[in-house]
Amino acid sequence: MIMRITWGKLRPGQWDAFEQAYRQAVVAKSSRLKGLRGRWLVQDVQDPDAGYAVSLWDSLEDMRAYEQSEFYQREILAPLQPFFIGEFKTSYCEVKYAQQF
Repeated sequence: MIMRITWGKLRPGQWDAFEQAYRQAVVAKSSRLKGLRGRWLVQDVQDPDAGYAVSLWDSLEDMRAYEQSEFYQREILAPLQPFFIGEFKTSYCEVKYAQQF
């Protein structure tokens, strides 16, 4: 499994609007993607203008196909990009151990 972790810093005071745009773009439009197992949006408790988007994928190939798609560029990235200050950073991690309770 692959975990995709994106950190971003938002324009001050824009979290609520960003979260609404995230729900409209990401949650509403991409719940049935090949290989997507789960998704989380988390707000930093020490910096409310920063947060992480985390997703869990079956394979690197599935995740890359999503990222390289026109759908991702047009329907997901484009509506969210205006909220960010500068760039956001994405890390790709191979899940070595998982435990759920």
